[in-house]
Amino acid sequence: MMIKAVTFDLWNTIFSEAHYGDRRVDILKRILVCEGFSIETDTLKTAYSSAMKLFELTWSANRRHVDAEEMIEHILAELGTRLPRKARRKAIDGFEAAILDDPPHLENGTEVVLKSLSSSHRIGLISNSGVTPGKILRKMLKSHKIYDYFQCTVFSDEVGYHKPHSAIFREALEALEVRAQEVIHVGDMLETDVAGAKAIGMKAVWLSMSKDSEDFNPQPDYRIEDLLQLRDIRELWK
Repeated sequence: MMIKAVTFDLWNTIFSEAHYGDRRVDILKRILVCEGFSIETDTLKTAYSSAMKLFELTWSANRRHVDAEEMIEHILAELGTRLPRKARRKAIDGFEAAILDDPPHLENGTEVVLKSLSSSHRIGLISNSGVTPGKILRKMLKSHKIYDYFQCTVFSDEVGYHKPHSAIFREALEALEVRAQEVIHVGDMLETDVAGAKAIGMKAVWLSMSKDSEDFNPQPDYRIEDLLQLRDIRELWK
């Protein structure tokens, strides 16, 4: 069957992965101090780490998305304190927008590949959004001048579930107006990208420098080490 669309993961596929935990801890500490609280940075980091464990456990249990507001409520509960509504809103906005102060870089070959594919395929993005929501990640795509290549951008905070949950993949298929068998998904994680795509009938490209996938089921249809190697997959260029 002809491949009509290509969907991409975001982190370590389109964007190089970046971490903003320390920045978020600093943001929340400044807000707490302004509200009259005295707290050690290490104590706040411990509470933040607890919130990240909540995020990971919730993902493992049912793939449900945990947003910045839920994380902040967990941190405040760990600290045994509360914030006024306006200060809490400021903390949520700060957590979500922390990425804007130090934007991630594009992975090698991103723009070249998107431009090449856009002339013959519909292109979508399927991303687990973490603490940074889709509305902010779209700003990042626009700032790198690649947003217009995508016919749809689907983020877990807007769907309510993370990959590999089928809901996030099905939303992309509906937006692109294609059947699963007509799509190849590209991503760096076997457990989320490959497993999720294959479970609903899409083909999967595993983007990884590692060769250790022999024991994983299902197997990816293709393995590449660089986005530019997508040009070598003949099925994409029939």
